[in-house]
Amino acid sequence: MLLSKNSTCKSSPSTRCPMAAAASYVSDHNISDIARKIGVGEKILINKLNDNCDSHHLNLQQAVAIGDVTNDHRVLNAWAYSLGKTIIDLPDVGLSEEEFADQVLKVGEASGGYCKAIRLAREDGIIEQSEFNDIQSKALEAIVSILHVTAELEQMVRPGPSTNPPNSPAKTNLKVAS
Repeated sequence: MLLSKNSTCKSSPSTRCPMAAAASYVSDHNISDIARKIGVGEKILINKLNDNCDSHHLNLQQAVAIGDVTNDHRVLNAWAYSLGKTIIDLPDVGLSEEEFADQVLKVGEASGGYCKAIRLAREDGIIEQSEFNDIQSKALEAIVSILHVTAELEQMVRPGPSTNPPNSPAKTNLKVAS
C-alpha cells in the first residue's frame, strides 16, 4: 500500500475502496466457512459482498465479524486508506528493562535504515520503484519501532509530585501542534 494521498489512483480498487475490498473476500476466502461462522447464509453473504447487488447490504457488524474470522482486515485498511490514513498494529507491552533498552536502540537503527535507503535511492538521481518499496518498508519499520517504545513508555506513566491534588483546579496548558 502506498502512503501518499496523491498516489491512491495507482493502487488497486480493493486497496482504496472499502466495498471493493469486501467484494474481494469472495475470491480470496472460503465464503461458505465465513458465512457459517458469522451466522449468515452463504448466498446472502455473497450478495452482501457483491457491490452490484442493491437488495443486500453488508453492515458494519458483519464487516468486523468477517475481519475477525479471517484475520484479514482489508475493509478497515481500505476505509482508512480512502480517508488518507493507514492502519498499524499496536505492539504488545511488557518488556523487561533490558528488552526496552534494546527496543529504544531499534528505533535508532530503523531510523538510520530509513535514511540510508533514501540516500542510496537518490545516489543516481532517479528513484526506481524497487528503491521506493525499500524506502517505504524502512519507514514502516521505523514507525512501528517508535510506536513500540511509546506503548512501553505509556505503561510506565505514574502520578508524580507535580500532579494536582484531587480537589485543586487543573492547570491548562495550551500547545500549538506543529
